[in-house]
Amino acid sequence: MEKELLAKYSKPIWSQGEIYRETFAMIEEDGRCRAPFARKPEEVLTVESYDGTITYEAGRDYLVEDNFLVLPEHSRIPHTTWEHFFFQTKEEAIEDQNKREKDLGFGPVATTDGRYLNLSAVERPEYMTRWQVAVTYRTCEPWTEAVPASQASKLPVFQKKLKQGEDIKIVVYGDSISCGYDCSGMYGLLPGQPVWADILLALLQEKSKGQITMINSSVGGVDSQWAIEHAKERVTAYQPDLVILAFGMNDRCDGIEYEQRIRKLMEIIREGVPAAEFLLVATTLPNRYAKTPPIWFWAHQEEQEAALQRLCGEETALADVQQVQLALEKRKRYIDITGNWLNHPNDFLARVQLQVIAVALGII
Repeated sequence: MEKELLAKYSKPIWSQGEIYRETFAMIEEDGRCRAPFARKPEEVLTVESYDGTITYEAGRDYLVEDNFLVLPEHSRIPHTTWEHFFFQTKEEAIEDQNKREKDLGFGPVATTDGRYLNLSAVERPEYMTRWQVAVTYRTCEPWTEAVPASQASKLPVFQKKLKQGEDIKIVVYGDSISCGYDCSGMYGLLPGQPVWADILLALLQEKSKGQITMINSSVGGVDSQWAIEHAKERVTAYQPDLVILAFGMNDRCDGIEYEQRIRKLMEIIREGVPAAEFLLVATTLPNRYAKTPPIWFWAHQEEQEAALQRLCGEETALADVQQVQLALEKRKRYIDITGNWLNHPNDFLARVQLQVIAVALGII
C-alpha cells in the first residue's frame, strides 16, 4: 500500500487539515439538492464520483453554501430523490425483492414511519454509491465532540512487542463489518479501498520491524452467541497475542445480555490463550429507520459501548467507533456514510472505524 495513500486513509476525521474523500449523498428535496459537510470547509480540493473516475468542476457542477455541498441547476453530478430509497407499501417491497437473482434471506424491512426500505444496495453497493460523491477538503474548524484517545497503556504486552520489533499475531473476530463490507475493494469496485483490517495491518507493518500476522476470522451475519460457539476454532487455535473483538451489529439482545455474552466469549478465549490481550470494538451503527419488528436491524446497539466499557481494564481496551459515528451524524445523514442503506458502512465510514481502532492501539 502506498505510504501517501495509507496516510490519507488513517488521518483521523476529528483532526484539522485535510479531510480525505468524505462522502455526500445527492438527494433532491423541496426543489434543492444539497448535502452537509462534517466539518466547516475552508478550501475544497476535489469533488469526485464515488468511484474516483470523474472529477467535477466548481461553479459548473457544485457550489459550497453554508457548510453544504449544493448542486446548481445544470450540474453533471448524478442525484435522485428520497423516494428512490423507500417503498410505500409492503407489496412494492416484495415485488422488488422477487426481481433479485439472489435471495437475501430476509425482508421486506419496514421503517419507523410506515414505509419499507429499498434493499437494492444490499450486496450491490453501487446501487447506493452511484448517488454519492467524495469530497476532499481542508478544515480549520475544531472538533468539538469527544476525541478518541489511545488505549495503549491497557495493552502493555502488545505495545512492548510492537516497540521492540517482536513478532505479533492478531486475530480479528467479528461480523460483516469486520469482514470489510461495504468497502469498494471487497467487491472489486473502484476506487478499490481495502477493508479496514488490511489498512490496519499496513499501519502496523509500518510501525514495527517484526513480523505482523493478522488472521481475520470474521463471518458475516453472525452475532456474539455464534462467536461463543466458534471461538475455539476461530480464535484460540491461532494462539494470538491480541484479539480484536467486534461483534454487535447482529445482536438483538439488550446491553446487559450483550455484556454477559462478550464476557463469556473472552473467558473462553483466555482459557485457551491465557496471555491474550483484547481490543473490544463498539462497531458502526445501522440505519435508524430499521428499528422495527420483526427483524430489528437496529435493536439495542446503542447500549453496546457502555457494556463494552464495563469489560475494560488491564489487558482489555475499547475502540468506540459508535461515539464518532454519532458525532458525525449530528451534521451528516446516515445515507451519506452507508454502503447499503441498511447496516454497512461505505468507504468513508469504514475508514473512520479504522482510524478509531488505530488510535486505540496507539499507532497513529
